[in-house]
Amino acid sequence: MSYMKIEIWGTYPPPIGGVSIHIYRLIHSLHTIDSSVVLRNFGKQVSNISYVKHVSYPWMEFLLLPFRKKRIIHLHSNNIFAFALFLLFGGRHKVGVTLHNQNLIKKTSFIKKKIIQVFLRHAAFVVLNDDNYLLKLCSHFHCSRNNFHILPAFLPPTQAEYIGLSEDILFFRKQHSFLLSANAYKLRYENGIDIYGFDLLIQLVKSLKEKGINVGLVFCLPMIGDMEYYQKCLSLIEKMNIDDNILIVQREIPNGFEVWKLSDLFIRPTYTDIEGISVKEALFCGTPAVASDVCKRPSEAVLFKNRSYEDLEEKVLGFYNGSNYSSEGGISIDNRVPEQLLEIYEKCK
Repeated sequence: MSYMKIEIWGTYPPPIGGVSIHIYRLIHSLHTIDSSVVLRNFGKQVSNISYVKHVSYPWMEFLLLPFRKKRIIHLHSNNIFAFALFLLFGGRHKVGVTLHNQNLIKKTSFIKKKIIQVFLRHAAFVVLNDDNYLLKLCSHFHCSRNNFHILPAFLPPTQAEYIGLSEDILFFRKQHSFLLSANAYKLRYENGIDIYGFDLLIQLVKSLKEKGINVGLVFCLPMIGDMEYYQKCLSLIEKMNIDDNILIVQREIPNGFEVWKLSDLFIRPTYTDIEGISVKEALFCGTPAVASDVCKRPSEAVLFKNRSYEDLEEKVLGFYNGSNYSSEGGISIDNRVPEQLLEIYEKCK
């Protein structure tokens, strides 16, 4: 790439989450192709990576935009405040965004909707993975589709990410003949709904145990989030006498895909999603996946009706009883995403 500097703006792990893992794999992949690409890291400081620049004062980054040389900035956030700041201070730059969930169309405030609309209309590019969501966004905010691009968010794990699993997880695997795995960035309980579906998983484990199945669930939870709801979940698990059947890994696991690989079945029961990178990680590792039907999923995944516990249990039991839900051989992955992004950047010049 030539004269215009390219910056990714987002969070490099830790914390661990679908977006930060995507950014981790993306910046390293991009840097191997174009060594001038850098990441402005709004997360915790990491050392020894010259092209990952820690941002100490986020607001200062925006205030300095008018005084910096023209550049391409690729934002990985739905933060409306960030949208507004780019509109105010980023006019001289080519600013684009990757949308990692479908929350924008849920905004009800007139001011917030207007900020989103103006930002999307002025964005140099908008990247998402779901063509249905693209249509909804363009209709909702009256945007042209010209600057929208459909690209998968999933990038395969790098070799450096294979670091092995801790003894507590390996021991738990040995204790259970039917191992499920799932994850949440943090627990969210909103409007009476468990956004990540942990309540469905608790109910599932109880039911499978009552059916005589030696079931275990590894639930990766790097951040607790809603502490009150978390405590309620722990109390419910204890009350149901399934303490020995659920292992909550309440710490950062940078290699969650190795947990999915160790499992018999991966479950993604989220109430809202735009891709669910962990679903593709599981399938990539050869582990079958059951997921809610809230967004476009890989054809190899088995879908259940969103928030329908009965349908979830039916699909899981179908797999346990030998139905043909195998994902052996993994899934086909488009490894050209970094190159396609560089092509998008080039058109912005």
